[in-house]
Amino acid sequence: MKFGKKSASKGTAKKRSKPEKQKKQRKSLFIKKFALTLIACILIFVISIGCALTGLVGGAVYAYIETAEPITDEQLIAKASNRTTLIYDSKGNIIQKLTGRDNMDSEPVTDKEVPQYLKDAIISIEDERFEQHPGVDIQGVINAGLGFVKSILTGSSEATRGGSTITQQVVKNITGDTTRSIKRKVQEGYAAILLEQKLEKWQILELYMNLGYWGNSCTGVQSASKKYFGKPVSELSLAQCALLAGITKNPAKYNPFTEKGREYAKERQEVILGKMLELGKITKEQYDQAIKEDLKYAPKSKSQKVSSVQSYFVDQVIVDVRKALMEEMNISATMANYMIYGGGLEIYTTMDPKIQADMDSVFMDETYFPLVNETARRQLEHPQGAMAIIDVQNGHVKALYGGYGKKEASNTLNRASSSLMKRQPGSTAKPIVAYGPAIDMKLITAATVIDDKAVYMLTGKDSERAYPTNYNNRYDGLTTVRNAIKNSVNVVAAVVWRDFLGADNSIEYLKKSGIDREKEKYISLVLGGWEQGINPLQLAASYVPFAHEGLYYEPTTFTMVKDSNGKVLLDRTNVKVNIVYSEQTAFIMTDLLQEVTRGRTSPYPYSGTAASNINEEVIGMPVAVKTGTTQSNIDKWLVGYTPYYAAAVWYGYDNSGGEPIPVKTEEMWQAHKIWAAVMKKVHEDLPWKDFNEMPDDIVKKQICIYSGKVATELCKRDPRGNATITEYFIKGTEPRDDDVCTVHVEAQVCTESHDTMQRNLLAGPYCPADKVETKVFIQREIPYLPEKPNEKAPRDVVYELPAGEYCTVHGAPPIPTDDDPFNDIFDWLWPSDGHGNDPVTGGGQHHDLQDGSSWYEEVPGGSASDITRENAGYDWPENEPLE
Repeated sequence: MKFGKKSASKGTAKKRSKPEKQKKQRKSLFIKKFALTLIACILIFVISIGCALTGLVGGAVYAYIETAEPITDEQLIAKASNRTTLIYDSKGNIIQKLTGRDNMDSEPVTDKEVPQYLKDAIISIEDERFEQHPGVDIQGVINAGLGFVKSILTGSSEATRGGSTITQQVVKNITGDTTRSIKRKVQEGYAAILLEQKLEKWQILELYMNLGYWGNSCTGVQSASKKYFGKPVSELSLAQCALLAGITKNPAKYNPFTEKGREYAKERQEVILGKMLELGKITKEQYDQAIKEDLKYAPKSKSQKVSSVQSYFVDQVIVDVRKALMEEMNISATMANYMIYGGGLEIYTTMDPKIQADMDSVFMDETYFPLVNETARRQLEHPQGAMAIIDVQNGHVKALYGGYGKKEASNTLNRASSSLMKRQPGSTAKPIVAYGPAIDMKLITAATVIDDKAVYMLTGKDSERAYPTNYNNRYDGLTTVRNAIKNSVNVVAAVVWRDFLGADNSIEYLKKSGIDREKEKYISLVLGGWEQGINPLQLAASYVPFAHEGLYYEPTTFTMVKDSNGKVLLDRTNVKVNIVYSEQTAFIMTDLLQEVTRGRTSPYPYSGTAASNINEEVIGMPVAVKTGTTQSNIDKWLVGYTPYYAAAVWYGYDNSGGEPIPVKTEEMWQAHKIWAAVMKKVHEDLPWKDFNEMPDDIVKKQICIYSGKVATELCKRDPRGNATITEYFIKGTEPRDDDVCTVHVEAQVCTESHDTMQRNLLAGPYCPADKVETKVFIQREIPYLPEKPNEKAPRDVVYELPAGEYCTVHGAPPIPTDDDPFNDIFDWLWPSDGHGNDPVTGGGQHHDLQDGSSWYEEVPGGSASDITRENAGYDWPENEPLE
């Protein structure tokens, strides 16, 4: 069929006389005036029911018409074709052929193939003046309005038909605009009038029969006829035609595959047959026979037809191309599908065949998806996984895989990229929610030190509970941002988000990275406990800015789409780019994320959370990653990048039985292993290269990891080891040369006297010289005091200076004097209220230090003297802990 100019009338439409054709060829100015007058009348009638805005109607209608978009030839062309669409990979190889009748329940039919009974049935029930009106039926609108009023007065919910003509319904099916508004109805009516100038009546009716939705995934009368009656539309009886014509009003209600639906469909069929009799379309004898006919339905089919199983990548390409066609050509999903499956398009994708093959081989290897979870076995669930790989230079998606094992059908759940796949990201959220934005805004540095201790960020009945806690149920005390990322410390990330960055700044950075979480301004955002989750493709894309100069590329699965004549319909060779971070921030974040793959690089007692499975030696290329685990081990993540590609892996269970299935200890590292296996294969034949060179305005400084300030000689003598490292800073954020570490102090202690944490106490004047040593301690700028009773203390308190605590083995401790350097600390830590009571606990007793007794009598509560080596968490782990 050719669109753009009318062809000879045929089929349903009566042949027009010469005067009629001349009327149809009037100039567009007359059309617009006619449409303006006609639609204004409709609106005046409708609006006058409830309001007195007649004075505004004319101007509003004219404004709506001025902004209305007519149906274009491009919007019509796909329906007329059943050509094969070709999909290519990035190397120019054909990876999929799509033909409409083989890939979707939508089979185009021509006007000649449709029996006159069906055409008459549709016109009778949907638009009885179809042959006479110019696209909008004034009488029909008035009748619909009166019917609406009648239904309110009588309480009836049934109406013969609405006010929209068949032509208006075609416009709606093409554009997909179902908005309920006066503006939409005006523009729809105007577009219908213009469409009547472009096409003959039979062409419009043919479009209606091919674009209408008939339920059960059927688009068009041909697929509906075969679905419900098991025969082509050309073989339908009058009774079957009348029943089919009634389904489109409410496909769910008139569903022939349900018992109730058949009852409703039969009732509506009889209404339609009566209308056909009334309009003289059938005789009384035909009516009686059709009413009595026993309708025989075909058995319900289980699935749609497919010519071949599409890959996960092709599934996503179709989703993306459909969306782009709808947005850029202003067409409905149905029309976009016609173009994809029958328009003879050429779709050029970003898929790299070698990378996709590498990924396929891992996801079809059962050793990466072990059957070790008894809970999953009881619920008949297999472990699942998904992965996406993106080129960091341009945002091109190179490979996708959406589930374990061989793909058995097209358009199944694509866990790698589907909008339905929304899993909480866990700790992979921390770099994009807190650390990256805060460093970029120069609110923190990689050397910023946060006290990893019990914090209380909840309100209400939970305000007494420490939250968040760390995955290893420990607190390590003074911790740099670098080490917090390395060991995925929840407390540090939460403090940075709450006290330095703030929710609004965090959410703005997420938006620039393609993630909208405007409604999630809670502490759980930084910990990855998102109400609206994420899929691997989105997560991988959000890390691309770290890999490539702070730039976010909107991920794309295709570069270009051409029509059957070679005309470019969609061009994605230059994708949308956002500047998320400065080059300096991206450089520093990359170095921090590389720390996750490293072993112990300082006295900090942990290796990176991915170091045992993923590092440069394993992958054969520099690598930066972040691990993630959600509450109760429901989801496991690994996201990261090399100088070439960013990739994200999710591992877990579908939880289709409703009860979440935790990942077991035996499968804790599967996300890491899958990521490593695929990325190792991907980089095997690529030349080695490093991440981007250090940009301008980056400075290096030797700092202390427990103060974040310029290191001193004392820092090198920390009892845990040399606490100095060389750190990167954005110029202007580094500590000044005179801003030196004050955390490390030295003092003389008696080696024979200890406190409850087995620390040597300060040497007194009676301690033998051979029992006195000079040692280095730490001294917090803000001394640690428990906020709650029985609070678990940070582990580094065992290295704190025992301020004011002198040897009790070799004679009485000296009386503190006014010029004693520890006197101020003593008074700050445990001041008296003047009555001998300790305000920290609300009780307790300070004693006269001259009598030789203990200077503090312990009482239940939560004072610093309650801290012992045990509750300070001094049980160092023998094995690397899980995140």
